[in-house]
Amino acid sequence: MRLILGSDLHGYLPASVPEGDLMILAGDILPEEGIWDFITNRLNPWLAKAPVKRTVLTWGNHDWPMPDLTMGVKSANVLVEQVIKIGGIKIYGSPWSLPYMRWAWMAPERTLAKIYQDIPKDVDVIVSHAPPYGWGDMNSKGEHWGSRRLRFRMEALPNLKLLVCGHIHEGYGRYGIVANVSSVYNAEGRYIPRIDPWTVVDI
Repeated sequence: MRLILGSDLHGYLPASVPEGDLMILAGDILPEEGIWDFITNRLNPWLAKAPVKRTVLTWGNHDWPMPDLTMGVKSANVLVEQVIKIGGIKIYGSPWSLPYMRWAWMAPERTLAKIYQDIPKDVDVIVSHAPPYGWGDMNSKGEHWGSRRLRFRMEALPNLKLLVCGHIHEGYGRYGIVANVSSVYNAEGRYIPRIDPWTVVDI
């Protein structure tokens, strides 16, 4: 199965999407303003035209959980502490990250421990907005912002083939089974799209 992976779009929708079986978006998809207009007039048409068979996404700390937000998204399965099976692959999605300022979908490690404990033992792919501790989670100051509880749970899953994440733009890259697929980088206080915003993985 060919996976087309992206994260941290922040309202940026790449004009070109590689062909694949499944597109996965790991949070921070929405812009800061005009969210409903963006979902209705930009995101939904873009998802419908993407050259993939299915799309799965989760939210991130910049995606505020307004009423009916998930219901507004068409042509994609939105996972919030949920599991879906596609083509024999079991996928779990989680929008959570550690507390920083006053953003959305944030919780301390003690809460995350309870959330991540419910990840099924036979899951194949985790879609988490935040990375696990020590894997694609280092910011420009050399600080780790990943969750230790996510890492503990990840390492206890015998069937896990891939953990897709973003959140820490500077952590972009592949680290064993962990892929930080942030589609933008930070420069002078702005989000700049990467030349190639997609990560393609076959599993």
